[in-house]
Amino acid sequence: MTSSAPQSAGDFVAERRGPHLLIKRSGEAESFAWPPPVPGELFVAVSAGAARESSLATLLPALLHRNIVGRADVQAVRVALAGLGADVFVSQALADALDVGIFAPSGDFSARPGAALYASGGWRRFRPGAPSSPGGHRHPAPGWEALLPVAPIAVDGVVIEPIPAGISVRDVHARPVVPGDLAFSVQVDPDVAKVVVSADGQVPDPSVVAALMPRVPLQLVVPPSQARTHAWLREMARVLARDIGVVTAPFAGSFPPFATLLRQCADGSQQVVESVSPPRGWQRRDRAGYRMGNVLADVVPSGLALRTGPSDPASAESPFDPDGWTLHLGTPGEPLGAELLTAAEAVLEELTPDLRGTARLRLAGKLDDRSRELLSTTPTVRPDTGAVSSDRGMPAITPVGRPPAMVTPPVALVSGPPVPTVSSAPEPSSMKRDVARPLDDVARSMPSAATPPTGMAAGPGRAVDVPETAGRPSEGPADGGGEPTTTHQSRETLPPPPAADPAGIPRPADAAPGATQPPRLELPSAGTSPVRTLKVTDRPSTAAEQSRFTAAAGEAYGEALATVNAALATWPSMRQQEAEAKADYVAVCLYLGSGRGSSSELDAAVRDGHDGGLDGQVPCLVSGLRRLPIHRRAVLRQGKADHTLEGTAEPGALLTEPGFLVGSTDLDVTVPGAELDVLIWPASARRTAELRIGQPVSEVVFFAGARFKALAVRPAEPADEQEEDGPIVPRTAALFRELAPGEQPSPSGELDELDLNALAKLDQALERRRRGALRVVDEPGAVNRMTTTLVEWRAQASSPVAVERSATLAS
Repeated sequence: MTSSAPQSAGDFVAERRGPHLLIKRSGEAESFAWPPPVPGELFVAVSAGAARESSLATLLPALLHRNIVGRADVQAVRVALAGLGADVFVSQALADALDVGIFAPSGDFSARPGAALYASGGWRRFRPGAPSSPGGHRHPAPGWEALLPVAPIAVDGVVIEPIPAGISVRDVHARPVVPGDLAFSVQVDPDVAKVVVSADGQVPDPSVVAALMPRVPLQLVVPPSQARTHAWLREMARVLARDIGVVTAPFAGSFPPFATLLRQCADGSQQVVESVSPPRGWQRRDRAGYRMGNVLADVVPSGLALRTGPSDPASAESPFDPDGWTLHLGTPGEPLGAELLTAAEAVLEELTPDLRGTARLRLAGKLDDRSRELLSTTPTVRPDTGAVSSDRGMPAITPVGRPPAMVTPPVALVSGPPVPTVSSAPEPSSMKRDVARPLDDVARSMPSAATPPTGMAAGPGRAVDVPETAGRPSEGPADGGGEPTTTHQSRETLPPPPAADPAGIPRPADAAPGATQPPRLELPSAGTSPVRTLKVTDRPSTAAEQSRFTAAAGEAYGEALATVNAALATWPSMRQQEAEAKADYVAVCLYLGSGRGSSSELDAAVRDGHDGGLDGQVPCLVSGLRRLPIHRRAVLRQGKADHTLEGTAEPGALLTEPGFLVGSTDLDVTVPGAELDVLIWPASARRTAELRIGQPVSEVVFFAGARFKALAVRPAEPADEQEEDGPIVPRTAALFRELAPGEQPSPSGELDELDLNALAKLDQALERRRRGALRVVDEPGAVNRMTTTLVEWRAQASSPVAVERSATLAS
């Protein structure tokens, strides 16, 4: 930070440090954990030596005078001097003398990096000629601060206490948290309140903890304790009825896992959101994946999965375990090749011998004769379980389809010699020398896999949904919310999830003879798709566009603005966005309304090549959608009459919607007379529940020009038929995947790994929908948006010859 000419008074010197000011004793060397600057406020740090001098308080006016008088950019001064705010006379006199607002801590405060200058007794605000008032506990104040308690609260044997990063939760018999404890070292996130679960004493019951949780974006920080287990985290998310972030950062006495941030889903599954830096010799692919040559490494909740083929869904099924990690090798049905084993060696070489000895090895690929030779073992097959064991003391290895081995303590990466990538298989003797030792070390440490470990269900793993992602605003009432996607990256409950690597799920088998076949649905004549459509660009709106839109909307703008203001009052992190966001949000509200600028009016205009009746609405609508959370679960649309799916829903068919498209995030709804379900796995759809509170159905909006790939048509099995005493799920469902912006689909038109991964998740969502109870949504606007005929979808056949046709998927 830059300095300016110092100002002195007595033995003290005031020196500029960039936008801040440092007061210290003459000649004293001092460093400080500087906070980010706050517009209109001058932050004043006080050195340890200066803070010990009782004469400092009387000299503060002289030390601050030059840096305040005549500066229009300084409306308030925050003086980081412990206890200054408790002396009301001195602090008030300072505000009166300088004719500026003064913030001063009532007691001690934490100046550790990332602690947000937390004052346990709170900051007090003193204004010239006015009584003092509370000034918050953290600087800069995060958006969630006003919704958290400022003093300990005890309920049902659980105590919640404020800490810099959020709140601490402990058993009533455990000691209170104090500065210097682990809870005070957790870094503050301006967008997410962190909940530190105490490891002292009895772990609080999840249901009691959940009842005390405020409706703010939050992450759990769980030190080594019973609260770090999958059972506790799963119950916590279930009771909260929303997904939660789980920070698995290293703590004293434990080793850092590969996954540093997990998403614990309300359905019990877990997802990796962020991971440690890749081991030496590996390159990062995304937030949860590495690469070495042709070998891909997926960071999964339980550890690390190495593969050269499609991913193994079972490797992602094993949950995080606070006591260890598992190394998953290979792809089901494929042999374990030399390059894969060498890559496993490269990972294990980076570990200490103790950690390598406690790791678990799970083989998903085939352990054929060559890979057995490379592993320096003479395996046998156990007739009772089918597990492979060794006569050299290598315990049983869990094959694919068996319960994954439970994990052992998380890994700590250590320095070691670089391991070259092997692109071709060496001679067995060479591989024995280069690969066998670390893999043998791991294999010999493994217990028998004949008995499934406690809490682990037998059988192959299932595909797991990847809920919302990074760049989301505050947590929404439906599923935990997200971060706004703006021109800068914002961190909320969870950073944006990385693009999940395909699960390699096999295609469903053809229907057996005699099984119910999907009905042949006839396509009504809709003509050809118009060539002239409006090109909608993904960018923020300009001030001129917002002004034109505001003027064009007239009275409708004011009515929608009331809805926007209610949302901003409910979700603090949305209030932190630019003032221009209101016009963008109003555009979204009008699009989802029933008057001017509604979806029926605007989409028809976009498909016909113009921007509708409200000047500037299209760019404001796009900009508003960009600010809303990304939705990454199944989206529902419906049809109210028979329609053809032949060709357009044929697996591999590509469809483009020129206009915007609306769907429901609620899968337990149906509209009157619906005869077709359309389930879409989204890539860029934006959730609107946080903006439009209390609607009969939670909706998402796909951007204009979104592309969709047909995956399958699913008829209901006879066993899935429901009684006629309530709403009935349509017997036919068409499943689609939205292509990511810029994604190039397979030229062959066949379903690729991403398609199969999405198809498995959609099948799971469809099964839950068909087995659950439904509620009828009959609000005309919502019904219209969920069922508007997609007459303008342009489909491209999967054959090399492109064919354009209109498709009606729901009306």
